[in-house]
Amino acid sequence: MLPVIKQKGVVGFSLGVLFFLLTLFPAGPYCGAVTIEAQYGTGFNDTTRLTEEERALLGDSGNNASTLGQARRNAFEYAAGLLEDRLPGPNTIRVGVSFRPFGDETTVAVTDRVRVTSLGPPRELLHIGYPSALAEKIAKRKLIDESTPHFVVGFSRNSNFHYGFREDAPSFSIDFVALAVHELIHGLGFYSSLGEDGSFPAVTLEVRDGNRSYSLEIEQWQRIYDVQMYSEGDGELIVDLEPHQRERAVTSDTGLLWDGTVRPGKENSCSYGQRMAELKSAGVASDGKPRLHAPMTFDKGSSVTHVHMDLEDVMEYRYLFPRDMDLSLAMLRDMGWEVDDDSFPPSCVPTGVSVTPTSGLVTTEGGGMAMFAVKLDSEPMSDVTIPLRSSRPQEGVADTASLEFTPDNWAAAQTVTVTGINDTEEDGPKRYVIALERAGSRDRFYDGFDPDDVSVTNRDNDPEPDPPPPGESAPRPDQETAQGRGWNVGLGCALAMEKRTGNTPENTVLNLFFIAVFLFSAVLWKSPLKEK
Repeated sequence: MLPVIKQKGVVGFSLGVLFFLLTLFPAGPYCGAVTIEAQYGTGFNDTTRLTEEERALLGDSGNNASTLGQARRNAFEYAAGLLEDRLPGPNTIRVGVSFRPFGDETTVAVTDRVRVTSLGPPRELLHIGYPSALAEKIAKRKLIDESTPHFVVGFSRNSNFHYGFREDAPSFSIDFVALAVHELIHGLGFYSSLGEDGSFPAVTLEVRDGNRSYSLEIEQWQRIYDVQMYSEGDGELIVDLEPHQRERAVTSDTGLLWDGTVRPGKENSCSYGQRMAELKSAGVASDGKPRLHAPMTFDKGSSVTHVHMDLEDVMEYRYLFPRDMDLSLAMLRDMGWEVDDDSFPPSCVPTGVSVTPTSGLVTTEGGGMAMFAVKLDSEPMSDVTIPLRSSRPQEGVADTASLEFTPDNWAAAQTVTVTGINDTEEDGPKRYVIALERAGSRDRFYDGFDPDDVSVTNRDNDPEPDPPPPGESAPRPDQETAQGRGWNVGLGCALAMEKRTGNTPENTVLNLFFIAVFLFSAVLWKSPLKEK
């Protein structure tokens, strides 16, 4: 079992043996990336010469140093480069680094913030604290003096570190590059202000709003990391709970989750961390939220600010083989950092289902077919099922009851073939709809999504009625049948109402009689008018 290593100060890091598979990190430069500028202190200028054996060991792993201080600088700059390659932007992140002794021999590194910055007003966001480097990135301006580091990292002077780039650390050493990446991510935002009793600290802020300044008492000073923690047992964000509920959540072993979908000022935004966690096999709740480290005994600095130990990620609390930092970068993105996500699965893109075409399709009662295509607009975290249903199955049906999309086949359009159904009635063209029902998926961004339906017309194939006898006009196609009465509604005067039985001789005589009566009445009606 690996030793539990306590942190001093705000955030620390504890590891026994740390192995880091660096070949999985892209080493090529990323255009427009941030710059991590190290301000080297004690230990990084150590002139102690390396032995030939030590130089050969480091040289094989990419670190061509000849002194201890140079080996440490090379390793730290390599670690910084791994993050620089994945964080786009013009920002410069200043880090003070040094080697120093710690009273607790099990402590190997400690990260401290120089300043936590509020980006308010607006007033409702003043209680949210950001690491100063992230605050400057969001504000797009300098917020602290350029001679001041954004955060400082101290490494244990008494620990046995391996400063290689590409090889696993020997069993008796700690991989310095992995440790440095871990601590840098702490400085970028992986830290909490939660107390052991579940409370947030109270602070007095000096607020500058335009030309005026004022002091504001904040009862609960929360970090951007705190805002996105979620209690599995309570089903609520940590910040919405009472202190005793928060205390229970952060000491519940596996009851603390990450939910970046709610950010200050942005409701229901996409959580990059959730989508990344869904692709990992362990350390994830049933709805895709990453699990955070919440041990039974609260340890300030080591509790909460790490991911759960079942994940092979660089921010995992204790592990033997950290393999990547994708989940950590995804959570940094949830906090507000930009991330070069070329190697990530598509995430924060609009969820959607494209259906083409949605109208104009024609089938026939003779078995004529029509087709439409369906595809997802973004890669799902889990399989997506879309049921299909015909509104009038007696007119036409689809060749499948449902469509299945997976993270492997989502980008390929699936074709649906609709076939017309025959009947024995002369009923003319009939419209119907192939309804695409709401999607079902463990991907909560696709679950319940309602795609567009497809309208289709089924043409009749029954024979036309016999032509009317000579001298008899066929009824107009726009005439409607008066249901239950046997009459066709014609145009013009009331005499245009005639029985559907046709113009028999008896009907013809009767019609002539009515016409004669009508004309005779008109003559009698006009004569008195002339006399006047």
